Amino acid sequence: MFQKLFCFCGEADKTKRGCIRVTTENLYSETKGYGFVTDENRSKIAKLQIPGISNGFIPMDVSSDRPVPTFFKCDVPRQGNYHVEIEAENDGSPAIIFMERRRLYLNEAFSGRRRFSFSVNVCDIIPEGKQQVFTDKDLDISWIGSGLKVREIEVKECNCPTIFIAGDSTVTDQPANYPYSPGTSYSGWGQMLSAYLNDTVVVSNHAHSGLTTESFRKEGHYSIIESYIKPGDYFFMQFGHNDQKLEHLRENSGYRENIVRYIQEIRAKGAFPVIVTSLSRNTWFKEGESYNDLLKAYSLECEKIGAEMDVPVLDLHGYSMELIIKNGLNESKKYYYPGDYSHTNDYGAYIMAGFVASEMKRAAQVSKLAAYKAFAGMMREEVSDWEIDPELLKLPDAGDQAMVESKSYQLEMDRLNEIITNK
Repeated sequence: MFQKLFCFCGEADKTKRGCIRVTTENLYSETKGYGFVTDENRSKIAKLQIPGISNGFIPMDVSSDRPVPTFFKCDVPRQGNYHVEIEAENDGSPAIIFMERRRLYLNEAFSGRRRFSFSVNVCDIIPEGKQQVFTDKDLDISWIGSGLKVREIEVKECNCPTIFIAGDSTVTDQPANYPYSPGTSYSGWGQMLSAYLNDTVVVSNHAHSGLTTESFRKEGHYSIIESYIKPGDYFFMQFGHNDQKLEHLRENSGYRENIVRYIQEIRAKGAFPVIVTSLSRNTWFKEGESYNDLLKAYSLECEKIGAEMDVPVLDLHGYSMELIIKNGLNESKKYYYPGDYSHTNDYGAYIMAGFVASEMKRAAQVSKLAAYKAFAGMMREEVSDWEIDPELLKLPDAGDQAMVESKSYQLEMDRLNEIITNK
């Protein structure tokens, strides 16, 4: 069974059995199979330039005092699930750890030396903008924190359930620019869900921008899941944002048929389907006078399917709409990428993933199936809040102008409303 221990803190590490000592000079190469990723070797190795099969970060040529993550990569022998233990020191300041395609695993301010235990999935994927399947046998770890020092990383194969995720851009592992800012990074809730789960389960996110219940299958993303999903795994699906723009994918016709087919096929493989209703948009009538719910019909159809087929339905649509209405148009913008009313930033996606996790707990309480009852044991005992810094909601090259002007916002919202209601 594959197992490697990487040590980053000097001579004392040499005494540990099997320790691979890593210094700042150890840059990743395909020959060596481990090391740091910097702008230097990123420019020379093709796969490091594709966020979908690397760490999910993209260098941005802009002057900023925002942090640059530290990137470490190691090759693994095969696709599958890996247990990762990270020993780190910190001075009490915020510390963030992402793995794989910018999936969040730790967001916590802690002091002293701690050891963290995670589980992560390595799986083939069709990256954004590509049409063919890319083999992935690399484990990417990124960390951010002014006082954070990683001492050890231990990686070993493990056997645990996998949550496979299907969906659109509001779910996907979104890439982000660095220097890093959570307020100006696109993010899907699927890449934040791992922050709420313990090391008894992993997330494998195959959602992509622009996908519908139909194109997720046609473009080959579902085939990857079919190849790797096994009895006892889970299949979370959230669609609707793009289905509603197409006549043949109305909620009570093509959309319903596709959701039902996924449920039947996943059950045939011995795995367990879960429906997540669509994340609500920050869309309003008359610049904030009343909320414009563009996804209600699809959310209600999900509830119907869930009741008919005895499938858990996690009502993210209802929760996110309640949050938006409570905060209002302008205050809700802090959860979305600047100038965007459909796609959350890291702050917003983190909150939405927290709701999905809480709904998993609820499903565990009411479900009759042991597989869904197991959700209760997958949650971390404590998860920190992510305080929103207003300064990090501004694009670094746009300053106070980062937020969209109300007039252009309303025109864009009206355009979308027309597409959906008159399709």
